[in-house]
Order: sequence, then C-alpha cells, then structure tokens
Amino acid sequence: MDRFQSLGEVLSMLRRRALLWVSVIAFGVLISLVYVLSLPREYETSATIQIEQPTIQTGESSRGSLNAEMLQKLQIVEQRVMARDNLLAIIEKFGLYRNAGLSDLQKVDLLRRAARVQHITNPQLRWRQDISPSALLVTVRMTDAALAANVANELVNNVLDQEEASRSARVRETLDFFDSEERRISAAIFTLEAEIAEFKRENAVILPGSVESLRTRLTDLQEIELEVQRQILSLQDGGQAEASTIRGQRVARLAEERALYQLEISGLEAQLAATPAIEQAFSKLQRQLGKLEDQYEAVTIGKAQAEMNQMLEANRKSDSFAVLEVALPPDWPIAPSRKKILATGGMLSAAMALTLVFLAEMRSPVIWTRGQLERQLRLRAVAAIPVIETRRSRRNRRILSLAKIGTVLAAATALAGIALKFGR
Repeated sequence: MDRFQSLGEVLSMLRRRALLWVSVIAFGVLISLVYVLSLPREYETSATIQIEQPTIQTGESSRGSLNAEMLQKLQIVEQRVMARDNLLAIIEKFGLYRNAGLSDLQKVDLLRRAARVQHITNPQLRWRQDISPSALLVTVRMTDAALAANVANELVNNVLDQEEASRSARVRETLDFFDSEERRISAAIFTLEAEIAEFKRENAVILPGSVESLRTRLTDLQEIELEVQRQILSLQDGGQAEASTIRGQRVARLAEERALYQLEISGLEAQLAATPAIEQAFSKLQRQLGKLEDQYEAVTIGKAQAEMNQMLEANRKSDSFAVLEVALPPDWPIAPSRKKILATGGMLSAAMALTLVFLAEMRSPVIWTRGQLERQLRLRAVAAIPVIETRRSRRNRRILSLAKIGTVLAAATALAGIALKFGR
C-alpha cells in the first residue's frame, strides 16, 4: 500500500482504471436488478371492523366480566373464521395456490400465515383490565394486490356472518335451555306439592294445633282414667264384690271403661311419640319445595333476560360488528424493499470494484509518479521529463476522459433511475 501515499495518486489510479470499476459496478447493479425483479412482490391490505357496544344495557355484570365476555366472544369468532373448512372455502373460491402443487393442509397453513385478525384497543387505556377492544383489524398479505383485497373483504364478511350466527345461536340456545328448565322445575314442584298434600292427609298430627289438641286430649283421658280408677277402688273398699251383685257389675263396667281409656291413651302416646319423625320428614319436603321454588325463580329471571336479549337481537340493539373500512388494493407493495436491495447490491459492487482496482494496481509493475519511483527504488530522481503530447493526442486523451466520465455519470444516472422506478 506504499504505492498510494496521497489522494492524488488514488484519484489517478481511479482515472486509469475507470473502465474496470465502472464495468464491475454496472455488472453488479445489473445482477442486483435481475435478482430484485425475480422476487415476487407482496401487497398488504387491511379492513377494519368496528365493535358496536349495545345501546341498551341489560343485567348487572361488572365491566371486568363484560370485557372478559367480549374477549371470549372475539376469540371464538376468530377461531371459527380461521377454521380449516372456512379457509378451504376461500381458497376454492379465489383459486389460491392453484398451481403450487400443495395439499389442502399446506394451502390452509399458507393462508393462515398470510391473514391475521388483530384486536384494536386504545393504546392509552391498554393498561386497564376493563377496556374492551373497539375494533378488529383484518390484514391479508399476498403477491396480488386485488386478490389480497378480495380475500380480506371475504374474511370480513365471514367475521360478520360468524358473529351474527354465533350471537343468534347463543341467544336461541339460552332461551331453549331456560324453557326446558322451567318446564322441568314446574313439573317437579307440582309433583312435590301433591306429595306434601298426601303426606298432610296421612299425618294430620303435623297440622297446626294438632299436637296441642292431642296433648290436651291425653291429659283429659288420663284424668278420666284416674277418676275411673278411684271409683273402682272406692267400690272395692267394702270387700270383693260378687259379679252377680250390682256393685260387682258396676266395677266390671268401670274396668272395661278404664281399659278403653287406656287403649286410647296408648294410641295418643304413640302418635305423640311419632310426631318428631313426622315433622322431620315434613320439614325435608318443605326444604325440597323451597329449593325448587328458588330454582324456579332463578330460571324465571334468566328466561326474562334471555327473552330481552332475543328482542334486542331482533331490533339490532345488542353489541354487534360493523364494517368501518373495507380493504382496497394497495398501490405499493410492502415487500420486498427493492430500493434497499439495489442499494445493497450497488454498495457491494462498489466495494468489489475498488478491491479489484487495488489488486490490479498492486500487480502492475508500472511506476506512474515520481513519488512512487522514489519509494519503490529508494532513489532520488534527479529530473522528471514530462510527457510531451501533441495536439491530437491531447484531444484524444480529453475525449477518452470525457467518455469515462460520461460512462460513470450514465451508470450513476441509470442506478438512480432504476432505484426510483423500482423503489420500495
């Protein structure tokens, strides 16, 4: 590198080797241009779906639960739109990847990579947990601008159809569920009420006031029995009465009466002893009835809510999706960046051209300047004889210089024109 000790020597070298480095740069730019033109252009377009909040709020759900419900709904819709059968229908409709020789699964995978659905949320409120997405962005990236727009709009239509079908099916299924539950619980309540009425008929002792009346009757019977026993004892104080006598007949009659009272007392005591078990069974039936009534009330409230949602859906007052912006064919491709590729190719070509020029100059034994002579031979030059040019040779040298400069300018202009024409 000791042959180039000044900027003038470098510029002189570039003038002498102009044809070499211009040719290398031009060839490199040409190769870069061919490579760039061989790359497929990719166009990206988007459509926006606005999520309209319900104009009439129902229920007492918190904002957090509403946001979770909205996110779950959006996820379900996105999964249905990106389902394999749905994407295969789009591929068949627009003839995507027809000549690629791919299987259906490979085509679906390519379309899933080319299309995406994003949730749009206010960036300033993204930290809040109770903020629902305000829109959906459906983006499609393909090698054909019009096809990308058509596929994006088709996905938007699918999103709308899937959301409407999902919402209608959800409302209908909810209403059907509450209808069936209402009929089931009503039948259970009717059966249990009949069972309670039969239980009351079979066990009258559990009726209000029955236990007190039984205890009163038992006390009265016990007092009567004691009175009969006292009469029997008073009649037997005078000795054992003959059965044929009047006293004996009266004692026998009183004994029979006492036996009847004792039998009735035993029955009353048995009824009173069985009262706790009967009351326990009756309380169990009452608890079952109360539980069914609570379930019926909850089902009634849920059914009213479902009917309200059905009316809101019929009147389009519930939350729904609306197309805010349709997808349009983009004017410019998003990839590849031809300007960057051409610039990279030009810089690599320039670096290679300079490398070749320096290698060619280093391999050449020609000494061009007085300084090179002194550095190479380590001798001081006594005199330097300048090149004597005739008028014709001077004119030819200038013409050659202008041709070289024109070639460089033409190459630079061509590179700039190519970059501007095939920009982006």
